[in-house]
Amino acid sequence: MDYIAPVSSAIMAIVWIVYFQLFFLQYKRNNRPYLVIHHAQNENPDALCLLVNMGKETVHVQCVQVVLYTRAGEEKTMTVTEYRRVGADDANVHQVLRQGPLQPGGYLVLGSFRNIILGRRSEESESDYLFEDITGVEIRAAVIHGPTKYPVGVRRSFSLNHEGWPQIFPRNIHSEQLVRRKDRHQVRRWVEEELQPERKGSSESDSSDQSSKSD
Repeated sequence: MDYIAPVSSAIMAIVWIVYFQLFFLQYKRNNRPYLVIHHAQNENPDALCLLVNMGKETVHVQCVQVVLYTRAGEEKTMTVTEYRRVGADDANVHQVLRQGPLQPGGYLVLGSFRNIILGRRSEESESDYLFEDITGVEIRAAVIHGPTKYPVGVRRSFSLNHEGWPQIFPRNIHSEQLVRRKDRHQVRRWVEEELQPERKGSSESDSSDQSSKSD
C-alpha cells in the first residue's frame, strides 16, 4: 500500500500539467489576432470590401495592399490609399484614414472592389490597364497586434469573371491568417515595401537604432 501515495501524487501532477497546458492553449487562442477580409453583396464587383477585426484586442493597421493579376500574366502591387475607419458601435462611416487603430468588433471600409482594383487615380486620369484586364486579386493587410512587436498579416484572394457582366468570387471562404513565426518575414516585407524605411532588418535589434551614424 505504500506505493499508492506516490502514484496518486504522480497522477495529480500529470492532471495539473495537462490542465495548465490546456489553459495556456486556450489563453493563447483567445488572444491571437483574427482578421477577416469580407466581400459584401455576393459577386458584385461594386460591392464593398471590409477589413474586420474579430480578435479580442485592438490592432494597429500599418498597410493595406492589393495585388492584381492580369490576362497577360503580369502582377501589379498597389497601396489601398484611402479607407474609412468604423468603430464597433458606429452606424455610419465617419472618418477617412490611411492607417490607425482598429478596435475589437470594428471594421475598415476599404472601398468597392472596382475602385480598389482601378485605384484612386482612375477617378482623375486613365489607368494603364482596364478593369477587364484583371483576372485575379489578392487583398492583404499588415497590422501590429498589442502583445507582439512583430507585424502580423491577413490576405484573401479573389477571381474575376468578365463573361457577360463582371463578377468577382473569393477563392476560399477563409481569410488566411499570417500570425506564425514563419510568416514574419513575408509580412515585414509588405510593410517595408510600403514605408520604404532606411533601415531594414528581421528583428527589432536590427532596426531599432534611430540615430544617424557617421564615419
